[in-house]
Amino acid sequence: MSLLICIPKSMEPQVLSSALSSLDSKLKIEIDSKKILNPNEVEFAVVWNQHQDCLLSNFPNLKAISSYGHGVDNLLSDNSIPPGIPIVRLTSKVMADWMNEYLLAVVLMHRRQFLKHATSPKLFKWGVPSRLDGNMISILGLGFLGRSAANYFLNNGFNVAGWSRTQKKLKGIKCYKGEDGLTQILRNTDFLINLLPLTAETKYLLNCETLSKLKRGAYFINVGRGKTLVNEDLITLVESEHLSGACLDVFEVEPLPAKHPFWKHKKILITPHNSSSTPPYSVAPQILENYKRAISGKKLLNLVNLELGY
Repeated sequence: MSLLICIPKSMEPQVLSSALSSLDSKLKIEIDSKKILNPNEVEFAVVWNQHQDCLLSNFPNLKAISSYGHGVDNLLSDNSIPPGIPIVRLTSKVMADWMNEYLLAVVLMHRRQFLKHATSPKLFKWGVPSRLDGNMISILGLGFLGRSAANYFLNNGFNVAGWSRTQKKLKGIKCYKGEDGLTQILRNTDFLINLLPLTAETKYLLNCETLSKLKRGAYFINVGRGKTLVNEDLITLVESEHLSGACLDVFEVEPLPAKHPFWKHKKILITPHNSSSTPPYSVAPQILENYKRAISGKKLLNLVNLELGY
């Protein structure tokens, strides 16, 4: 029996291997799929996205796959995955804390106009505070990360609302669902945070029609998935000043092409998909637990609904 780690070198697979070995010294771990002598021994795989050197169909006794992150859309589009193999995702308080830190930094930076101070300092009078009005945070997607962010902003004095596929109940947070709910939440929003997964229903959901329902001057933050947003529509709404700006951490094509118009837009802040991460030490216990459950036939943690896509 063995566990296969198939993630990019930039994600330091050896560090994850060491974290897992520190929890179970007897655990057999494979990192280089090309050097596996007996593919029949691989029963569990940790994967980030489609990987040409790691065809999961090569492992006939694979019992489960773990996404090395919160999202699973890349895995669901991988045709090399044998049908019927359960997929799990990772949830981590550290991952959520890092995301919350990023989101609060972006909101405060825009509210206090730091970027405008840096690029156009002559616009501001010396000794006069610059602070935009608006205290309403709206979060699209109330999964693990969305709920954490909602409570984080609530505890930092913001008014918070959330929207999801099914109705949620969160103390102190107004929750919406469905098409009518989306219209209601957008019209009162000052800062819109997208944390939606990529599914057939959410692909290009954020377009001119939906985003124009935001109150004038709202600010948009995308840390969900790039394909939930229509890029050209965002630029149109920013240039028309219906939106005051945007911060984007995820994109339809990554890395973001050098000639993409987002790079030249002064009101659109780009970050390189680093709003959060998957610290090996924080997720190794969860991976190991799911590995043990998979090989013993027990119920898996954070099992993905393959029909819903998350």
